[in-house]
Amino acid sequence: MNLGQRNKISVTGNMSSMTDLVFLLLIFFIILSTLVSNGVNVELPQAKGTNSVTAKMTVSIKPDGTYYLNGGQVSYEDLEPALRVRMADAADPVLYLQVDEQVPTGKTVELIGMAKSNEWKVMLGASPKK
Repeated sequence: MNLGQRNKISVTGNMSSMTDLVFLLLIFFIILSTLVSNGVNVELPQAKGTNSVTAKMTVSIKPDGTYYLNGGQVSYEDLEPALRVRMADAADPVLYLQVDEQVPTGKTVELIGMAKSNEWKVMLGASPKK
């Protein structure tokens, strides 16, 4: 007399739908990360041969003279100490400057001098020329 169970239930699950879901989430976050901007909206000057760059340290200057560090407003006096703290961990420190085209050149030169005295590389932002 055979009293054992005739229909065996499989306890293993099919993982193909789970991997599809993981890959869709991965694609979603990759696309979303390319759309995230790290700066403040300023009117950049136009130049030939420019391309978009993602930098870890972005300093923006608006036409009214306000300074922004990675999107947060900061005074000029607090800018260099804040940059020193954040750049201390970077292996290859690069400062990306987004300066509005109406800002006097002297303010840009001051920031470049600050970066050079601290041995940081400087990149100037510009819009592609039409």
